[in-house]
This record gives sequence, structure tokens and C-alpha cells, in this order.
Amino acid sequence: MNKWVLPIALILLAVSLSSPELAHADSIKRANPGDITKLLKTACELNSAYSAALIGESRGRIYVEYVTAIHSGSLFSNDPKLVVYWLLRSEISEQQLMQLNTCKRMNG
Repeated sequence: MNKWVLPIALILLAVSLSSPELAHADSIKRANPGDITKLLKTACELNSAYSAALIGESRGRIYVEYVTAIHSGSLFSNDPKLVVYWLLRSEISEQQLMQLNTCKRMNG
């Protein structure tokens, strides 16, 4: 059984190094106060390099999608990187949530 461990590990390493999509997967992150500021600013801006949009609210949490074309894998692929940020509803004001909703309707 041990004689298969090294060949399988080498195959998995070769596949992960040769595929930028596997090496740079999308993620979900807990938003900190700096992220919230960035997401609010980005949500209403029209920019081809990045965008942010409110996904929705569930069980006391808010979810915001952040898409960027500028990331570590962008040298090897034209695929954007998508990160879903989440935060507690209590961490965002009613005005900030309204801003995210307004921008979502404006940007489609």
C-alpha cells in the first residue's frame, strides 16, 4: 500500500501545478470592517477590473459577492476570482444595506 502513496502524491502535485483553476479556487470569507468598506465602495462603481454585489440575507447574515480580474492567477488565466464575503446583520447599518440593494438594482 505504501508503494502507491508517492506516485499518487506526485500525480496530484503535477495536476495542481498545471491547472491554475485548481491552484486558485474561489472562496468564502468572513468580512472584517475594512472589507465592508471596500465592498460598499466597489458595489456602486462601474469598473472592468472588479465588482461587488449583494447576494442576499439568510439567518442573520449578509452575503456579498466580490469579483476581481486582478489576482495571483490572472497572469495564467483570464478567469476572474470570485470571493463571497459574509458578515452578521448586526455588523452593517440599515443605510449600508440599502446602499448595497440600490447598487444591485442599478448594476443589474
